[in-house]
Amino acid sequence: MPFILDSAQTNDDLGGWSFFGAYPFEIIRGDPDSDADLGMLRRKMQSYACNSHPRIPFIGGAVGFLAYDYGRRLEKVPEIAVNDRNLPDLHFAIYDGIAALNNQTGVLYLIALGIRGEMDQVLEGLKAIVWTEPSPAATEPRPAAATPASSDWEWNLSTEDYCSAVRRVREYIASGDVYQVNLSRRARCRFQGDTIALYCALRRGNPAPYGAYLDLGDLQFFSTSPEQFLQKRSRNLVTRPIKGTRPRGQSAVEQKHQAQALRQSAKDRAELLMIVDLERNDLGRVAKYGSVRVEALYQLESYARVIHQTAQVQARLAKGKDVYDALHALFPGGSITGAPKVRAMEIIEELEPTRRGVYCGSVGYIGFDGDAEFNIAIRSLHLKDGFLDYQVGGGIVWDSDPESEFQETLDKGRAIQQAVDTLCRKL
Repeated sequence: MPFILDSAQTNDDLGGWSFFGAYPFEIIRGDPDSDADLGMLRRKMQSYACNSHPRIPFIGGAVGFLAYDYGRRLEKVPEIAVNDRNLPDLHFAIYDGIAALNNQTGVLYLIALGIRGEMDQVLEGLKAIVWTEPSPAATEPRPAAATPASSDWEWNLSTEDYCSAVRRVREYIASGDVYQVNLSRRARCRFQGDTIALYCALRRGNPAPYGAYLDLGDLQFFSTSPEQFLQKRSRNLVTRPIKGTRPRGQSAVEQKHQAQALRQSAKDRAELLMIVDLERNDLGRVAKYGSVRVEALYQLESYARVIHQTAQVQARLAKGKDVYDALHALFPGGSITGAPKVRAMEIIEELEPTRRGVYCGSVGYIGFDGDAEFNIAIRSLHLKDGFLDYQVGGGIVWDSDPESEFQETLDKGRAIQQAVDTLCRKL
């Protein structure tokens, strides 16, 4: 299982490192009917504990994902949405050798721990990954079976259906059932081509701090996510939710106008504040008493196509708790569910016709030292059985306008769709 955890763009010290690896010595895959879970991963990882490196945040450990649907194991949610992709709830591979790139200095580190193999063999394998010169034929992408253009993308919710679902969420809010729900829709097209070329096209078109490429053999996953779900360094925990989006604009003047509109939007500020309160509550379940605090509230971050509004919530992990407890407490992220979280998840299950899979789950690593970093798997795609999927959505509150919310899904997905369409036209 080769992987890339990639910071193609750094914002406010987010990201900063890229990690690469292949040839794991153990894999834990939790299909929906499997008993493999975070508890199993914890037991495996406890056998390989090691100290942190003073400069490199990740030197080896587990790399993989928790699908959004892993949340069904943590909260009781009805089963209504169609499971048409049959993706695992979690998948982690354990590596005792990786390559780590400091994107600020340009220094690449090859790291071998020798936990389950000879260090010299691990280093030789890493050198082969990093420095092998491909033949000209290997660099040519495989021919595409189809050439999808925008018109070839099939959505699981039409414009009318999505707007109707937004109105239904507003009815739930009016009745006092919920305050906010993250509602999404999915696009699909046929794709058969070079998956590394696809990832490179995505990262060029939409660079982000928390990109990822995972190849599971029967499934390839791609992400260019701007959102941090959880970072753990020693006993310090950080989560950084995003709420509020505007298109970036075609000129400096237009971008300034869009940023000002986002800063002055009472709706977006209220939306973010709801999620910050939810994250404070979730962190409080595993935090040292009195350590939860909010920083950088209503901060703006600019990306290739959009501007986001963010906040940062920090805490100190309580004695007797570990990163697996923190993941259980926070997952799935509040920014991609809603508030209250469980009721929002129930409404998502009712209104979204298909399961989300890894979309809105989390991708990242857990080191042998117990430190970790995960994204929220937005701006993400699955490739399975010749079909490429991506999904986009936004937070719905009482004063949401259905047509504007629909337009936001187009704004968020534009960079992904254009990158795929452009690549396929070249094949």
